[in-house]
Amino acid sequence: MLINPYKTQVQTIPGTRILSNGLGVVGFQYRDPITPNRTWVVQQLLAPIKGRHLGGIRAKLCDEKSFVTFVNQRDLEVIVGIAKPGDYCYWMEEYYPGVGDDDWYGLCLDDEDLLDDLHERELRLREQYPGILPSFIEIYRRIHSDGADAEELFTLIADADIETGYGPDYRLETVSNRWSRIERTSVKWAYL
Repeated sequence: MLINPYKTQVQTIPGTRILSNGLGVVGFQYRDPITPNRTWVVQQLLAPIKGRHLGGIRAKLCDEKSFVTFVNQRDLEVIVGIAKPGDYCYWMEEYYPGVGDDDWYGLCLDDEDLLDDLHERELRLREQYPGILPSFIEIYRRIHSDGADAEELFTLIADADIETGYGPDYRLETVSNRWSRIERTSVKWAYL
């Protein structure tokens, strides 16, 4: 087990859900089980999201074509070899599934994961643009979930709180108010 997320308080980088400790798995490489010539690398670990069916920390992974995806802690522990399918997961109080099992989630993401990724990309932009980010600046990203790939384009509406008008606004909880997705296109990884 990486940690018991129900008993261990995780430390995050202030203002984000990114864990300050990589727990020895950041940098781990994982060969995609469906596309064997695709390799995923664990980029960072993120704090648990309350209310999720599968609790625990999350890992953000990136492949050689800059696609991002996430994996839950339970499946990550199998991927990195800490646990094997059929072992008992004490912190979840159930058995670990294997790739292809009905309760295997694997490489997938949801809206909360996408917000964490968007927020991190915004923070990187802030390193290039001190002060308030220019309106209509764009973020382009590639995402992977449940075997499907897509490309997305976002534009910044305004780097300010929509209620008060004050900016810059660095908050994770308001990142979706600052950015608008203007395009999402399904793509085939093999053809890129």
